[in-house]
Amino acid sequence: MPVISAMIFAGLLSVSLMQFFIVRKNMRIQTEGQIYARMIEARLKLENSDSFTIMARESHQFLERFSLVDKPEEYYTIIAFLDLFEFLFRLQRGKLIESDLWRRWREHIKLLMTIPKFKKIWDKTKQVHTKEFVQFIDSFSK
Repeated sequence: MPVISAMIFAGLLSVSLMQFFIVRKNMRIQTEGQIYARMIEARLKLENSDSFTIMARESHQFLERFSLVDKPEEYYTIIAFLDLFEFLFRLQRGKLIESDLWRRWREHIKLLMTIPKFKKIWDKTKQVHTKEFVQFIDSFSK
């Protein structure tokens, strides 16, 4: 009887530990997502400021990118979308987003990449993204 009790206790402890690690992992992922969303929001707000745009116009690279759109705000918006898309792609690769939801996002990404300005900015900036994400986005053009 004591052996059986010890085995039951060990089993319950194992299950509890597994649940703890799953909850901990999910909390970490949720926290990471919230932090990432705040970072994107802060970046877009800062970059969309007149002060930043004035400074950015002193950069040859920014001037080149701004020339692909009608106004700097369009560039900043497209970059924010691309960052969001890559984050969603990462969630999908980690199986952290439901497949039905991912299919909807995938179609939305595919649609937005038909916008010529998105494509131009993508072609100019894709080297800063992960190889897998570049392959994913580029697969829409084939």
